[in-house]
Amino acid sequence: MSSLSVLHLLIVDRSQSDIDHIVQTLRGDGYQIEVLNTDQMEAARNAIDYQPLDLILLRLAEDLPTLAETRLVVTEARQDIPVIAVVDDASRAQYRPARLLNEGADNFFYLDDADHLMTVVRAELRHLQARKRERSFEIRFKESENRTQALLENIQEAIAYIHEGVHAYANPAYLRLFGYEDRDELATIQLVHMVPPGYRDALKSVLRRSIRSGKAVEPVDLVGVRRNGQTFPILLECAPTRMNDEPCTQIIVRDATPKESEYDRQLENLLKFDETTGLYSRRFFMEALEINHNGAVLYILLKDYAAIRYAMGFEAIEQFVIEAAGLFKEMLTLDDVAAHFASGVFTIFVPANSPTQPQDLAERIRAAIAGHSFQVGGKLFTTTCCVGVCLAHDASESAIQILSHADRACEIARQKGGNQIEVYIPPKEEQRSGRAVISPQDEAILHLIRTALSKGRLSLMYQPIVSFENAEEARYKVYLQLMDEEDKPQNMDKLGSVAVRYNIMGALDKWTIIRGVGMLLDLQRAAIKPPILFIRISQNSLADKEFFDWLKKRLQDSRVAGSSLVLEIKEANAEDRFEETKQLRARLPELGCGLALSHFGGKTHSERLLKELVPDYIKLDGSLIERLAKAKDENSRRAMADLAQQAQKLKTRVVASGVSTAPQMASIWQFGVTLVQGNMVAEVSPRLDFDFKQFAG
Repeated sequence: MSSLSVLHLLIVDRSQSDIDHIVQTLRGDGYQIEVLNTDQMEAARNAIDYQPLDLILLRLAEDLPTLAETRLVVTEARQDIPVIAVVDDASRAQYRPARLLNEGADNFFYLDDADHLMTVVRAELRHLQARKRERSFEIRFKESENRTQALLENIQEAIAYIHEGVHAYANPAYLRLFGYEDRDELATIQLVHMVPPGYRDALKSVLRRSIRSGKAVEPVDLVGVRRNGQTFPILLECAPTRMNDEPCTQIIVRDATPKESEYDRQLENLLKFDETTGLYSRRFFMEALEINHNGAVLYILLKDYAAIRYAMGFEAIEQFVIEAAGLFKEMLTLDDVAAHFASGVFTIFVPANSPTQPQDLAERIRAAIAGHSFQVGGKLFTTTCCVGVCLAHDASESAIQILSHADRACEIARQKGGNQIEVYIPPKEEQRSGRAVISPQDEAILHLIRTALSKGRLSLMYQPIVSFENAEEARYKVYLQLMDEEDKPQNMDKLGSVAVRYNIMGALDKWTIIRGVGMLLDLQRAAIKPPILFIRISQNSLADKEFFDWLKKRLQDSRVAGSSLVLEIKEANAEDRFEETKQLRARLPELGCGLALSHFGGKTHSERLLKELVPDYIKLDGSLIERLAKAKDENSRRAMADLAQQAQKLKTRVVASGVSTAPQMASIWQFGVTLVQGNMVAEVSPRLDFDFKQFAG
């Protein structure tokens, strides 16, 4: 069709009055008509072959061309022209719709029904347009495929596609790089055989990270093996993709043979070493840990780093860090990898083959820093450190996870008062014959949870989150309560950690959401404005790829507004499952749901999490509020003020949770925190009947 308003018709009929009737009817529908009419097959053939036609209207009569003849001519001409049968009163009884379609008609209309004519013409023109668009897409897709294939064949980058570990495709540059002449030689060669045995774990780790994250990962340094056995340094990038509608991994390999230039050596040193301390850089440390997991990680936090920086300035803090690093450099062996990881943080990786004993090293470092008198900027002072130790033996964990364990242990040491060492203790599971052996204590807890689920010993409790500004804002934190066989409530913190470990907490999360949404629906039916419910979800739900779709369907089925639901995630869980949390944060606005980070603040990465995730709410950790209420130094108040100010800029509401005393209330009030939850306001209750207006104003 040349345009939406100009219609090129071929009408096969000899009745001029009927032809005029058809043309006038279509013109009345807004079309400009270009019409050819004939009653001879040869003239119709010439029009089909050489004229731009949109539709063919064929009158059914014994002395006119038949449907079958016309359809054959259209097919032979390789044209896409709808053939519409014109049925008059004389042929209506003879030509039933099924016969018309069998003989080659795309559609039909009755000559005496003008509305039928216009409806059929509109429908066939829509179908014709859709088919032309589809053909256009197919042509462009094939052209794109051809261009992509040509680009792959001629590009100088070495590119290959890996499916189930085997080369599905390799371009000429890839073949040249590894010394192969024919793609058939690579057809049965696995990618891991393209690197030496010592680098295969690192390669597998990179591929796993790419597949798990669903996106490209940063280039990594490896070693390649050419066909003749020669090894050479390579830089490898990988990203998940699809080829022939099958999932695969695209890899790009570059020859990283070092160039003998002073500039390159200086650049490599800048990337590899920390300029201030001479220790390794954070980037090099993470790459080394990613390649080799077997060993131990020490996470060392200098206690007074922030205070020294604030009081004495950046030059003094550099001297302090250099002096602190110098205290333990001589304690390390050549196998140990030490890095200036972040502000006030050192990390050390002790490989399993190192003669260094990790816990002994941690104790010596702790004692050395505690017993040293620092002289910085003409001032003499002492300080301490906390050391978290993670003994990493699980090859399935990433470098980030191992470092997170060490960081967690360091945080526990800090909360216990500092100047001590804490060793990360993983969940107690033994592997026998490929199956996890569950301790009697865990087995009892799992039995209690399963029994509660099956026998209905679960219920919800609610604690109001009060706004001191707006009496119309009703919010509740939802708590899951589990009763034992004697109807005694159980400690969900203890039960929850076991449930998470054995991956059944996700079921409890869903039960809580279902009951919470059901309560909102009951209020909605009673014409009561539903409050906002804060419901915590666990790591199990974050790791569940189908959780979001389940939540979406649950809200759609219940017809409860997503704005009545805030998913609450512990800050520690958001760190451990950062990518999953970030993906969930990006999708929650589709449902209108909010996101809250609970137990928030006072940790190394709190500010980064706030900026990266931009949650709707942050719920300050109760211990942070308690320390603030007791603190008499300006630094604690300034840190809290900075956090509140940053949250305000991001339009993130701050909730003070766990407030149980008047001093705690007063300590957070001065920073503009107006959302409060805790026994100071109201205790947990099984009902949603709190009077929020009493705290307004």
